[in-house]
Amino acid sequence: MSLRISSGRGHVMMCNHPLKTLFITLTLVIALGHPVSAGYTQSQESDYLSDFGAIVSRSYAAVDDSSVAPSELIATCKLSSQRSLAAMTFNGETEVVPDNPADGTISASSLSNQCGSDRLCVIPDGVTLVMDGSVNVGALIVRGSLKWTDITSTQTNQFLCAGYIAVEDSGEFQMNLQSSNGWIYIKNNGAVHETLRSRAFGAVGGSSGNPKIDITGRHMERTWSLLSEPMLSGSYRMKLLHNPTLMGWRIGDRIGIATTRGQSKGESQTFRIASLESNGIILDDSAEDDYDAEFVPPHSANSEAALLSAEVSNLSRNIIITGDDFEIIGCDDTLPESVQGEETSTQGCRCASFRKTCTVGLHTIHMSAGGVTKIQNTRIEKCGQRGIEGKYCLHFHKMEDCPDCLYKNNAIENSHQRGIIVHGTHQSTVEANVLYDVRGAGIYIEDGNEMWNKIMYNVITCPWKLDDSVLNGCTVPGTSNREADTVLNQAGIFTLSATNDLIGNRVSNSFNGMLIQAGGSGRGSANGKVCTSDAQIGRIEGNTFHSHGRFGTYTLGSNYPKSTDRTILTNGYNVDQSLCEGFNSDGTDRGLPMAIRNNVDYANVFVGHYNAGDIQYNGHTSMKSHNLIYWKETKNFADGCSSHVIDSYYADGNMALPDQGTFIMERTVFDNGVKLEANHHCNVGTTGVLCMPQYILHDIKWKNRNGDKWIYFQDLNTQGHNSNQNHGGIFCLSPPSVIEVQNAMSSGDIMEDAIFPPGYVSLVSAKFTYLLSAPDDVCVKSSSLGGEYDDRYNGGILCKVPLRALKIYTRNLDSNSAPGLVAEVWFNGNGIVGQVGTADISQHINFHQIGGNGQSSKQGFSMPVIPGTDLSYRLSLTTNDGNIPADWVIEFSDPVIGNRWGIEKIILAIQGRDCGVDGLVSSQHDRTFLWSGEVFIDSIAWGNNGACTEAPDMEMVDCQSGSTGASGTMEDA
Repeated sequence: MSLRISSGRGHVMMCNHPLKTLFITLTLVIALGHPVSAGYTQSQESDYLSDFGAIVSRSYAAVDDSSVAPSELIATCKLSSQRSLAAMTFNGETEVVPDNPADGTISASSLSNQCGSDRLCVIPDGVTLVMDGSVNVGALIVRGSLKWTDITSTQTNQFLCAGYIAVEDSGEFQMNLQSSNGWIYIKNNGAVHETLRSRAFGAVGGSSGNPKIDITGRHMERTWSLLSEPMLSGSYRMKLLHNPTLMGWRIGDRIGIATTRGQSKGESQTFRIASLESNGIILDDSAEDDYDAEFVPPHSANSEAALLSAEVSNLSRNIIITGDDFEIIGCDDTLPESVQGEETSTQGCRCASFRKTCTVGLHTIHMSAGGVTKIQNTRIEKCGQRGIEGKYCLHFHKMEDCPDCLYKNNAIENSHQRGIIVHGTHQSTVEANVLYDVRGAGIYIEDGNEMWNKIMYNVITCPWKLDDSVLNGCTVPGTSNREADTVLNQAGIFTLSATNDLIGNRVSNSFNGMLIQAGGSGRGSANGKVCTSDAQIGRIEGNTFHSHGRFGTYTLGSNYPKSTDRTILTNGYNVDQSLCEGFNSDGTDRGLPMAIRNNVDYANVFVGHYNAGDIQYNGHTSMKSHNLIYWKETKNFADGCSSHVIDSYYADGNMALPDQGTFIMERTVFDNGVKLEANHHCNVGTTGVLCMPQYILHDIKWKNRNGDKWIYFQDLNTQGHNSNQNHGGIFCLSPPSVIEVQNAMSSGDIMEDAIFPPGYVSLVSAKFTYLLSAPDDVCVKSSSLGGEYDDRYNGGILCKVPLRALKIYTRNLDSNSAPGLVAEVWFNGNGIVGQVGTADISQHINFHQIGGNGQSSKQGFSMPVIPGTDLSYRLSLTTNDGNIPADWVIEFSDPVIGNRWGIEKIILAIQGRDCGVDGLVSSQHDRTFLWSGEVFIDSIAWGNNGACTEAPDMEMVDCQSGSTGASGTMEDA
C-alpha cells in the first residue's frame, strides 16, 4: 500500500508502507492482577505510523465503495496518483454573478462555468445557489445562500466538491434530501481558509456573523436497535428489538453490530441488509462471533429492566460528507501553540515532544457564537485531523448558549481524531448519533465550562480489540489530550464538565465507557475559571456501558458537586470561587446531592470513581465485571438522609467499597458471584482516612449462593511503616433490618436472602478480638459457626448486635513514635460511675497513618463499638499520663443514622477530656468543619468540633419529608 507523506511545509513525498519491526506493548496492571495490554500511548507515534496502512485497510468509507459512490464523483473530485496535488492548485478568486438578478439565483452549471474547478468561488450576500446539478470548485465561501433539496436535484446522486466550504457572515447552507442522494466532498487540494483552515466544512460566527448550516438527510425513526435474541457464529439472521422497516432501514443498508465479549477483547462486525423481516434482518454474510442478547427483569418495583444486548447501528445515510484519503504530513515547529502545554496548534501540524506528523482528513465545525448549525441523518467519514487543534468530525466550537444547535441521527465512521465535540457551548443537543471506528474520544466535552448540553441516545462502538497489536482498539497518539485519546484513559464519552445531561447512551468496547474528569480548573479559555471537582452534575440516566478494557461508568479525580454560581449567563464560569469550598461559613456541608439513575454496566473491568461524594447509584445494574463498584473515598450526603446505592442489582463481580462516613446500600439485590470488599484502596498511596467506614445494609436481598468469600477486609501493607490499620470497616444491617432479624429469631422464622447467618446482624475484621469477650456470646468468630462461614466472612467476627465506628483524629504524630490507644469496656450498665476497677474487657488499638510521614495529615485511631447505654467505654493513650490531647477530634457513628432511624448513643470517657453529662455521646454530635470530601478537618475544627466538645449537636433532618424521601432516594435530584 502507498501512503502520502508531506514534510509539513507543502513538500510532498511518496513512500511505501514500511514493515513494522517493533511494537511496544504497554501493560497496565490495574487491579487484582488483571492486565490491560496494548493500546497506543502518547509516545507511540512511530508505531501508529507503522500500523497506519493496516488500520486504513480495515476501515471503511462509502466513497471508496464502488457499489455506493457514484463514478462521476470519483472521476471528477477524488485525488489519485494520476491527478497530483500540484495539478489542483488554486488560480484566483471569483465572486459569482446571479443568472437572474431579479431573484438573485444562480444555477449549479452557471456557478461552475464562472468559477471553474480550481478557483475560490464566493456566493455573495443576496445570491442563492440552486443545487440543480453537481458542482466542483477549488473552494467555496457562502455569504448568500445555498439550497439543495429533492426539488432542486436533477440527479439521483449529486455532489458538491471543494477544498473547503465556509459559510460566513449571514450565509445559509440549506440541504434537505429525502429521496435523492447528496455527497459533500472535501478535496485535498491545498485550499486553506483563514479561519477554518484546510479540508474544512463549516460556519464562521463571531460578532458580525450569523451563519446557518441546516442539513437533513432521509428520516429514520431509529438509527440503532438491539438484538432481541442471541446471534450465534455462522448465523445469517439477526433478530432485533424493533421492526427494521418501521425504523426506516432499507435493503442494502450497512449495519454494524457491537461485540459483547468482555474487557475490550472482542471485535465487532459489519454487514449489508439482504432482506427485511418484521422482527429482524437477513444478512449478506454470516456472523463471525457470538453476540449476546440478555434481558434482566426489574428486581423491584422501583427499578427498570436491563438490556444486556448487542447494539446494531445503521451506518448508511443518503447524505454523505466525505473527502480525499487521510494524508500524513510533517510538523512545523514555527506554528503557535493554541493551549499552553498541549503542544498543538489550530494553524496546522505543530511539532511536539511526542509528535512529528499529523494525520489529516476532513473536519466540520461551527466556529464561535452567532448563527446555528443543525446536521441530521448525515454520514461523516474520513474525518478528524490527528494532532491539529480543533479539527474533528462534528464540532460545536465556543458557540456559548445555542439551544437550537443540533447533531442528530448522524453516522460517523473512520475518524482519526475523536467524533463529536462540544466546546464552550451550552444547551446544544447531540442525539441518536451512531459512531463506529472513531479513534480517541467518541463524544468529547472539552473545556469544563460547558453546561446543560443534551447528550442523548447515542451509540458508540469501538470495533477493535484493545490488545490487537496493530489496531490497538480505538486509541490514538499525538492529540492534544492523551487522557481522552490514548490508552491512558481513552473513552467513548469524555467530559471535563459534569454539568451536562447524559441520557440513554450506549458505549461498547472502548478503554472506558464514560469518563467525567474532575480535579482541574478548566482548560483553554476556561482555565482558572471553573471548579471542575465541584460542578453540579447533570442528569445521568439510562446509559449502558459494556465490554470496556477499564471502566464503564467512571468519574476520575475528586467529584464533590456543590451549588455554585455557575450559569449559562456566566458562560459556565465560577465567578465566586469561594462557593467551590467544601464548607459554609458555619462549617456545614456545601454538597449538592445527585443520582446516577438506571445506568447499566457489564463486562467491564471497573465501574465507579476514585474520590466522589453526594453521588447516588439509583437503579444501577452492574454485572459480569471484575469490579462492579470501584470507589476509593466518599462522604455522607449533605442532605443527611440519602443512600449511596438504592434499588440496584449486582451480580458476578467484586464490589470495591470506599472509606469514610456511612455508606448505605438500600433495597438492593446482590446475586451470585458478588463479593463485598471493605476499604478498597485505603492507605494505598494517600487514599482513605482511618479505614473504618460503616456499611449499612438496609432492606437488601443477598441472593448469592456461591460458597466462596462473600465479604473480605484488607490485609496488605503498601506503606513503608507498620502504622497501617486498613483492616477496618463495619458491615451492619440497618436498625429496621436488625429488628426483622430479631423478630425472626424470636418466632423461629427463617429469613430468606439474608447476608448473615441467623441471628447475626454485623461483621468486622478478626483484629478486634475484644468483641469476643462481650457477654452472652453476642460476638463470635465466623469460624466457630463452621468452615464455610470462616471463608465466607474472611475469618471475621460476627455479632448479634449492631456495631458503629468510633474514631479519634490526631495530628502531628509520627508513625515511628506514635503511642497506641487503650480501649476499656464495662458492661455493668452504670455508666461512667461504673468504670471502677479493672475493665471487663480491653483492647490495644494501633496508630494509623495514611501515607508516609509528612505525606498526609490523615491519621489517628479507629475501632468498632457496640452502641447503647448498658455498657461504657474508656479511651486512653499508652503514654505516661494516658491523656488524649484536647485538640484531637473524636467522632462516633453518623448523623444519618439518627436522621433515618433514631438517635444512637454511647457512654464514653476520654482520659484528659470531658464528654459531658455521664459521658453520653450522640450519633448527632457536631460534625462541622470535619470532612467535605476535599477538605479533611479544617484548621478551625481542632479542639473545637466533633464529639466531647462544647459544639452543639447537628440539627436533626426529617428524612420522612422533603426531596430525600424516607427511603434515602433523591426524588428530585
